[in-house]
Amino acid sequence: MAPRPEPKPRILLMGVGSVGGVLAAGLLSHGHDVTLVTHNRSITDALIHHGLSLTTPRARRATAASLRATLHTGIHAVEGPFDIVLLAMKATDVEGAARDVLPLLAPYGYLVTLQNGIVEDQLLRIFDRARPLGPEPVIPAVIGWSATMHEPGVYEMTSEGQITVGELNGELTERVHRLRGLLDTVSPTSISTNIRGVLWSKLAINCATAPLGAIGAQPLGALLQRGYVRCLALAAISEALDVAEAGGIRLEPVGGTLDLRHLYLSPGRREGIYCLGALVRHAKLRAVGLKFRRLKSSMLHSLQRGRQPEIDFLNGYIVARGKELGIATPVNAALTEIVREIAAGAREITPQNLTALTRS
Repeated sequence: MAPRPEPKPRILLMGVGSVGGVLAAGLLSHGHDVTLVTHNRSITDALIHHGLSLTTPRARRATAASLRATLHTGIHAVEGPFDIVLLAMKATDVEGAARDVLPLLAPYGYLVTLQNGIVEDQLLRIFDRARPLGPEPVIPAVIGWSATMHEPGVYEMTSEGQITVGELNGELTERVHRLRGLLDTVSPTSISTNIRGVLWSKLAINCATAPLGAIGAQPLGALLQRGYVRCLALAAISEALDVAEAGGIRLEPVGGTLDLRHLYLSPGRREGIYCLGALVRHAKLRAVGLKFRRLKSSMLHSLQRGRQPEIDFLNGYIVARGKELGIATPVNAALTEIVREIAAGAREITPQNLTALTRS
């Protein structure tokens, strides 16, 4: 007798914005049991009446408008238990979402984090109190592609890349292999035994691209054409690498190819003519800008819409960890302060923020 196939896991996808929309398209098109939750009524209406449309660099995909039974505006009407919860919202909303889904998790269910920045430690503190026994309740997934939502229900994957997953303790468990297979239906997915190193590498890059794009209000390609902006970016990345080393984090190549050590500047070379003389590092950073030349900072979108930016999970996180470890992070601290001032209405979004930062 042939073995009985294992039942498909029940999946809860929290957030159907740009990243969530891409995930939903891939999972639903492969017949997975997915329940979608959004707090945006316009997204709910669009998905119910028109379905989901996704354009990728290689193809266009549409999901039929048959989502009514599995789509909810808010968590209140959702019934568990769920084996896997994908958290696809901004880092600022992760803690609230985790508390909401905690009662809906199956006994061995787990959360998958998909954020820019570091949110895992925050979630583990919640679960250590609520569910102290059993396996770790969090598995990070690092997204190596970018996406946008042009209008509710209409999504585009604007650059290619892979997803990387891994257990926080580095073990190659059965569940992480299953998660890799699940996410492989969205985009190529790999497993890392050093997922913290993958998280920190993306954190270091985002500490340069996200705030600079937000306070300068320009796409990444245009920003990184300027030498003084590249100096700011290299300094922010280098400070993040200092903090990572002090914290015992072994960084992984970004996207499997970019070794951030090749962008590192020692503290004495992070300003003025010394920074501009680091020609190889500038060339590598310009190549990053070329690859993601159309990318606009999601932090810029948040500020323009009056939403809380993720700065405390990016540069602010580097500053906080630096203080704990005795590492100076002046550029990340300055970027954090400027973004906070913009969010508070005390400063405008303008490219002059970048030149002012250079002079400070």
